[in-house]
Amino acid sequence: MNFNKTLKLFFGSIIVLPLSFFMGNGLLADHLTERSEYELSDNNLLACGGGGGGGNSPAARAAKKAKQAKGKLSFKKRALSKAAAAGEDTSKLEAEIAELEAIIAK
Repeated sequence: MNFNKTLKLFFGSIIVLPLSFFMGNGLLADHLTERSEYELSDNNLLACGGGGGGGNSPAARAAKKAKQAKGKLSFKKRALSKAAAAGEDTSKLEAEIAELEAIIAK
C-alpha cells in the first residue's frame, strides 16, 4: 500500500512539476486569463499608489498617543505605589503621572 502511494506521488510529480513550471502554477486555477488580468491591474494600482493612507490622520495619531499614555499611566501608578510603600521619594513619579493625565484629558 505504501509503495502504491509512493509510486503515484512519483509519477504525479514527474508530470505536474514540468507543467507547472511552464504554466506558472496556474494549473489548479481554471481561470488563467482572469488571474493574469488581475495581476496586471494589481500592478497598475500599486504603481499609482492605490495602497491607501494607512490611518495617519491627526485624529488617529491623537488616539494612538492617548492609548499609549493610558498604558504608561497605569505603569507609573504601580511604580508610585511601590515607591510609596518603600518610603522613597515620589515627586518625580507624581509629576510624570500629572503629565500623562494631561495628555489623556486632551
